[in-house]
Amino acid sequence: MLLLALLALPACATKPPTQTGFLANQAGMEKVSGTVRAQIERQRDLDALRGVQKVTLLPAKLQEGGDIPDTITPESRLLVLGELDRQLCFHMSRRFELVGPEEPAAARVQAVITRLQETNATASAASAAVSRLLPGGSVRLPVGRGGLSIEARLDTADGRQAAAMAWSRGAGVVMDQGSLSEVGDAHRFAANFADDFADFLVEAGTPKRAVPDPDPCQKFGARLDIGRIAAGRVIGLHVPRPSNSNEKDN
Repeated sequence: MLLLALLALPACATKPPTQTGFLANQAGMEKVSGTVRAQIERQRDLDALRGVQKVTLLPAKLQEGGDIPDTITPESRLLVLGELDRQLCFHMSRRFELVGPEEPAAARVQAVITRLQETNATASAASAAVSRLLPGGSVRLPVGRGGLSIEARLDTADGRQAAAMAWSRGAGVVMDQGSLSEVGDAHRFAANFADDFADFLVEAGTPKRAVPDPDPCQKFGARLDIGRIAAGRVIGLHVPRPSNSNEKDN
C-alpha cells in the first residue's frame, strides 16, 4: 500500500530547461520527445560537427544570474562544478581527442550551470529508511528532491556554435537515491548530462573511442569509483565524490 501511494505522487521534479542567453539562436532549439527523466532542448549542425576531431574543454561555471539558492554553500557549488568537469572529461574523451587551450584548431566546449535545486538531507534519510521496507529499488518522499539544469555549447575553431543543449533533470519519486549532501541530486545528474551531451555531438551509431593512454582525465581520479558506489548501496544514499576543482572563481 505504501508503494502504491508513493507511485501515485508526481514521479519527477524536473523543471523545464532554462533560457539564459548563453546559447545562440535559442529560439531554434528543438525539444526532445520521449525522454523519461530529463527535459532537453537542443540543436546541432552535423556538417560542422563532422569536421571536429580535437576539443578543448573549458571549465564549467555558474551562469551569472542563474537560479542558485543562497542556502547552497560555495563549497557545495564547487562540488557540482568539479563533478561536471570530471564527467564531461570522461565522456568527451570517448568521442574526441582532448587538447589544451593552446591548440588553435580545436573546437571549444563550455557548460554552465543555470539552476541548482537543493536536496534535503532529512527527507533523503527518511526516504532511505522507507526504501528498506520495500522490495527492490529506491523511493523518494515528495519533498526535498533536488535537481540540476545546464546549458552547454560546442563552438568550432572559428567561433561558430555547432551544437547547443539546454538540459534539466530533477529527482523522481522512484529509482533516484537521496543524499545527505545539499547538492547530492545535482552532483549525481552531472554524469547523465555529460553522457547525453557527448552523444549528441556525434552521429547515432558512432562507436566510442577507447580510453586514451595516457588518460587526459587522470587528474580527476579513477573513472569508476567502486568504493564510493558500494558505500552508497550499503547506506541507500548517494555519496558525492570530493571535487578536485578548488581553484574555480565562481
